[in-house]
Amino acid sequence: IGLLKTFKIDWTPLRESSLIAIVLGFSFQTRALYLRGIDVHGCPLGNGLERTQFILWSLILTYLILRILWRLNLLGTFCAGLASLAGCICLSISGFDPPYWLSSEYERLFSDHWIELHASIAIFSYGIFSLLAVISLMYLVQRKALLSRKFSSLGSFLPPIHDLEQAGFRLLSIGVFFLTISIIVGGMHWTRQPEFVTSIKLIITMVVWAGYTVLFFLRYGNRLFGSKFAKFAIALFFIAAFSLSFVNSKDANRQIESRNHSEPS
Repeated sequence: IGLLKTFKIDWTPLRESSLIAIVLGFSFQTRALYLRGIDVHGCPLGNGLERTQFILWSLILTYLILRILWRLNLLGTFCAGLASLAGCICLSISGFDPPYWLSSEYERLFSDHWIELHASIAIFSYGIFSLLAVISLMYLVQRKALLSRKFSSLGSFLPPIHDLEQAGFRLLSIGVFFLTISIIVGGMHWTRQPEFVTSIKLIITMVVWAGYTVLFFLRYGNRLFGSKFAKFAIALFFIAAFSLSFVNSKDANRQIESRNHSEPS
C-alpha cells in the first residue's frame, strides 16, 4: 500500500491506509504475543519463532514511536515489508516453534524476573537494531540513486540522505543504550547464578555488544560514516540475528534441571 504512493495516486483513503494497516497488524501481533506469554508464564522468548516475532514487534513499536518524533518517507513501507516477510518465513519453517511449555516438568521460562528483564530488553534492542538496518538499507538505495544521476521512482520518494544518516546514528545510540542496560541486568543475575548462562551465550552477547559499541564510537568520532556505516550496521544486525540460533528452548529445561538439583531430596 505504501509503495502505491510512489506512483502519485491521489486517493484520499490511500493517504493513511498504510499506517492503519501497520497499526492493525501490530495490534494482532501484540495480542498473539500476550496469549503466548500466558502459555509460557513469562515473556515469550523460548524458541526461534517467539524471539523473531518479538524482534519484529519491537521493530514496529519503535517505528510507531519514532514516527511521532520525525517523519521519514517510506520508512513504514520498509518496516512493514521486513516484518511481513520475516514473519511469513519463520512461520513456514517447521520445527521453529517447538512447544517446550508442554513438558511435564516445565514451570516457567525464566528462573526469576531479573533474567526475564535482561532477555526482554536485549531482544527489544535487537528490534531497534533491525530498524537501524532498515534505515541503512534506505540510505544505500538513496545513495545509489544519487550517484547514478538518473531519475529513480523510489529514490525520489525516500528522505534526504542527510536525514537518513542522522536517524541511523540516533537509533544506534538508543539501541546501544538498551543493550548495555540488558547486559548490566544480566550480569547481576549471572554473578549470583552462573549455571543459568552458558559460556557460548555470554561470549556471543558480549561480541554483539562490543560490535555495536565500537560502531557507535567510530560514528561519533566521524571515523566511520556514510555507506560504510550503513553496510556495517546491516552486517552487524545479521550477526546479531544469527547469534540467536545459539539460544534455544533447552535453556528452560536446563533451568528446570538446575532447580531440581538445588531442591533438597
